[in-house]
Amino acid sequence: MRFGRPRRIGRAIAMLVIVAGISATVRAVWSNGLFSSTPVGFLGSCKVVGTVPGVQDIEAANGTAFVSVSSARGPSADDGIYAISLAGGALRKLAGGPRDFHPRGIGLYRTPDGKGLFLMAVNKRSGGASAGAGAINNNGRFSIDSFEVTDPAGTPALVAQGTIEGGMLINPQDVAVASPVSFYVANGTAGKNPLLHIPQTYGVIPGGNILYFNGMSFSEAVDGLYGTRSLILTGGGTHLVVGGLLSRSLTSFSREPFTGALTEAGNLMLPAGPEKLSLDAQGQLWVAGHANLSDWRAANADPAKRAPSQLFRVTLLNGVPQDKEQVYGNDGGELSGASVGISAGKTLLIGSSLDGRLLNCTQ
Repeated sequence: MRFGRPRRIGRAIAMLVIVAGISATVRAVWSNGLFSSTPVGFLGSCKVVGTVPGVQDIEAANGTAFVSVSSARGPSADDGIYAISLAGGALRKLAGGPRDFHPRGIGLYRTPDGKGLFLMAVNKRSGGASAGAGAINNNGRFSIDSFEVTDPAGTPALVAQGTIEGGMLINPQDVAVASPVSFYVANGTAGKNPLLHIPQTYGVIPGGNILYFNGMSFSEAVDGLYGTRSLILTGGGTHLVVGGLLSRSLTSFSREPFTGALTEAGNLMLPAGPEKLSLDAQGQLWVAGHANLSDWRAANADPAKRAPSQLFRVTLLNGVPQDKEQVYGNDGGELSGASVGISAGKTLLIGSSLDGRLLNCTQ
């Protein structure tokens, strides 16, 4: 009897399994920044201008910052959309939000005449209840809720426009608004197979995608991404920049405005996993990120633990990220695990979904 060939095949298979395991481990260590640390420093000063359950995202228009508020640790009655003047003032919750409203990422759309302002929000409902009138599908916990913002430069309020659901909204994190009826959505993970959830969550295999809603239905614009947590339209809508929490990078896609199709245009690696993106009046990106995701996850699990905070300024050329510079960094004592920052002149607003404090920093 011959046993040599089966044994050789068995050894080859075992070797492939070992190599695959080592590769997966190396990938997970790098994706999560397990040996990375946050440089500390900021050439300015900060003060607390609001206390909320947690800051998920910030967008600005007409001299007002719109703040998406909900904690990463669970829903609160204080969740919703808030506003604060960039010239100074108090943070206040806007009227007009739905009853079961716990927003994640938000996006703004200004009408061409500059008079109209629309806001869309990723809503993670607490119980997966009915979304009400205007829903595309009524079987999910997630939705994209749209609003008109009245009196945006004065006393803004929300007027509900509709709610959009769909089975492709697996784990939506952020929305970028292309028109009053069309938008892109970042799915952090897009697979429905529970066996793949853990390797996708830790960046061993890709699991994120970008969806496009054309006013009628969802389609997949890009797949095979690692931990997509954020996206933003730049260059007047010619490019979409996507932040990969687990790829530790920003990827720019050129955009076909009529079909919404995306084509990769460039990539910039970062020393941290980006969580949320914002754009300033000079066309520069501001990126909040996490150098070591184990610190961030530990702070998420235990509020007594503090995660470092980082904020980068990124320059763009023809819609493609070019260079990065860390502007703000602390060890978590001032703000734990910053999720978003936005710049207006010498003012920086910085918030975290893990921390109840919204900071107003002067550069």
